[in-house]
Amino acid sequence: MRRTRLSFSARSFPRGAVVLGTVALAVPLAVPAGAAGQPAAERSVVPLPAADVPIEAPVLTTTPTGQEDSDLLLTSPQVGSMRGMAVYENSGELVYWQEGPYQNLSQVTYQGEPALSVYRFTESGGECLLLDSSYTEIASFSVAGTPTDGHDCQYSPDGSRVLLIGFRQHTYDLSEYGGLPDATLIEPVVQERDLDTGEITFEWSGLDHVPVDETQRPLTDEVVDYMHVNSLAYDTDGNLLVSARTTSTVYKIDIDTGEVLWRFGGKASDFAFADPADAPSHQHDARRLPDGRLTVFDNGNHREPLVSRGAAYELDEQAMTAELVEDLRPSEGAFVPFAGSNREVADGNQLVSFGDTGEIIEFGGPSGTEPVFTATFPEDPVTLSYRAERATDWEGTPAEPPTTDWSAPDADGGRELTMSWNGATEVDRWLVEAGSSAHCLDVLGSVSRSGYATAAEVRVPEDAGFFRVSALDARGRVLGSSTGSL
Repeated sequence: MRRTRLSFSARSFPRGAVVLGTVALAVPLAVPAGAAGQPAAERSVVPLPAADVPIEAPVLTTTPTGQEDSDLLLTSPQVGSMRGMAVYENSGELVYWQEGPYQNLSQVTYQGEPALSVYRFTESGGECLLLDSSYTEIASFSVAGTPTDGHDCQYSPDGSRVLLIGFRQHTYDLSEYGGLPDATLIEPVVQERDLDTGEITFEWSGLDHVPVDETQRPLTDEVVDYMHVNSLAYDTDGNLLVSARTTSTVYKIDIDTGEVLWRFGGKASDFAFADPADAPSHQHDARRLPDGRLTVFDNGNHREPLVSRGAAYELDEQAMTAELVEDLRPSEGAFVPFAGSNREVADGNQLVSFGDTGEIIEFGGPSGTEPVFTATFPEDPVTLSYRAERATDWEGTPAEPPTTDWSAPDADGGRELTMSWNGATEVDRWLVEAGSSAHCLDVLGSVSRSGYATAAEVRVPEDAGFFRVSALDARGRVLGSSTGSL
């Protein structure tokens, strides 16, 4: 996979430095039968109950039912001032955590390979990053000429272009609307760039196409974020879907001319709704499903009672009518004034993130509206997950080696060993070796992986001064290892 940075000059990123001798990937290794098959009393490596996660990461409590999608859960939780990107199993077991100024973790395809996309806040305004399956940064993209916004970053279906959001601030005369003659107006910019060359292939500016008075924000404020674009998507015909929070409108935009083809919701909606309460309000995450339905996370800021939901609409683009066909919400209801997402997953279920409630619900079952999976971040302190998505058969093999932690020997000579590998998805067992030198090691035994951190009691020979711990996949191949002194 070629590594490029589009900031916008080409740049290569080497893999992270490997310490303590990482073993090459997929090296066949035969484990002596006696090492794992002999009675526990005679074994040198005995499994212990699952160890505590050795890093500080948000705890996720889940209620799987077996009807949920089986893929990993991607989130970017924020707890107070702490942010990060996180991957979890359906059991709530942590797979990967990287603390940092991140938002909007998702899986994409880049140059024909699976990759992770995430936004990183920077002093200059932020950038969209791509990480390969080793969690190594391979590219970054930013809007030319304006700060890059963190609400969304989308890649074209053919993988050749990237859509980004930027914003410009203008001193703007709003006196005709009763506002200030020198107000600060924030204008959204949507920019598409070629991934290889950095060429701007499309640019759209809000003020060229959307009147200021379409906003639902007061035009008398000193600062008016009159559209607040919060999601981008390629429609099935190649044109764009742009969600604007403060106009409560999803805009369909011609990718060639920039013309607004239609407005869904808001003051100037081109679609009629059977019930005004069906229309979205301050929505996020507008996406077109393969069957033609339009989905959003409908925050509901201007609706009474205040309630948020995952919503799906059937659109008749000839008669210009919209029918609400899915209204997905917790049984006790929830109101999320900002953030949230609504995504269809591989098996057809809908995964809905209820923003700062910390709750993520997957809806499915015979009706398609039954909660079949719930995941909850702690309420104290409040944990926000701006979005939640499913990965698709994600296989992570970190560039950094596995981490090991040894206790001091006990009275009987046994030592507790904790093994973990942040981001690894294919580890089935851990193999432990020890010997008098790093080049002369004997197999002591192996234990099954038992979560993010696997613990074992190890009896090390008295003359052993070195060890190696190796992560094995289900076929017994070495994925990575760490070597060190005892």
